Amino acid sequence: MDDLLYLEKLGFSTNEAKIYTTLLKHKMLNGYEISKYSGVIRASVYDVLNRMVNRGTIFKIDGEPAYYRPLEYEKLIEQIKRETEANLEKAQALFQSISSEEMQEDYVLNIVGFEKFIAKAKELIDSATQEISLSVWQKEFSFLHDSLNRAIGRGVKVYLFSFEQIPLQGATVFSYRICDIDNLFPYRRTALIVDNQQALIGESHIDRGIFTYTRNRSIVSLATDEMVLNIFGYRYIEKKALLGQKNTSKEFLSVMDRLADELGIDANMTKNMQVFNYQRERGDHNGDKT
Repeated sequence: MDDLLYLEKLGFSTNEAKIYTTLLKHKMLNGYEISKYSGVIRASVYDVLNRMVNRGTIFKIDGEPAYYRPLEYEKLIEQIKRETEANLEKAQALFQSISSEEMQEDYVLNIVGFEKFIAKAKELIDSATQEISLSVWQKEFSFLHDSLNRAIGRGVKVYLFSFEQIPLQGATVFSYRICDIDNLFPYRRTALIVDNQQALIGESHIDRGIFTYTRNRSIVSLATDEMVLNIFGYRYIEKKALLGQKNTSKEFLSVMDRLADELGIDANMTKNMQVFNYQRERGDHNGDKT
């Protein structure tokens, strides 16, 4: 009876498997004989026979009594193969559509811990095929350096922005080259955008790091926009020759004050801007002059 398990895996019920193998052995039987030889009780046998006739697994020969014969097993096997292949193709199409929808979902995944963040960042960099944009600090960069080099070797374009001095051959680097960066910000914010489709954003604190991974288009766009705006600011300062090849946090803040005055950006407008707010809280900086 263990052999019948194979038929059950192919879509037969236990009673259908018993009836088909019985008919295959005896060639042609009536309902009473099928029940007797297969062990399917008479109260159930005719319901099962009707189902099998409707599916074309067996054939009914009308008469008094009616007789039944099986579909040749070669034809049955071919029928099962065709149906299985058709179902597999449909399943594949369904899975592909679900997978595509999942990839486009706007889910957000929180990642807690510096090591987990680095592992996810490496995974994303290694998956890049076209472009990587990275706003980074020296500490985080030291862990990602090899992955970035491999990406450059694959022909991936890499754009890197940093407040610190970070050289990366083969990448387009925008760096303020600030030597005492710890005096400027309360924590290190990192943003990684891969192929303009995925973003990994977060902040490294003294005690722990909290990061967010997403494919949400709005969040990816916001991260990209922030990096582009940082580059615009850097290019403007560079063009105006407001900073040198190596700078201190005090010199950078002085430049930011001058630009705020020049552009009419007052303290109220910058009250939530990270660099200004941090300096005000420390009491080391007076902020914008209005």
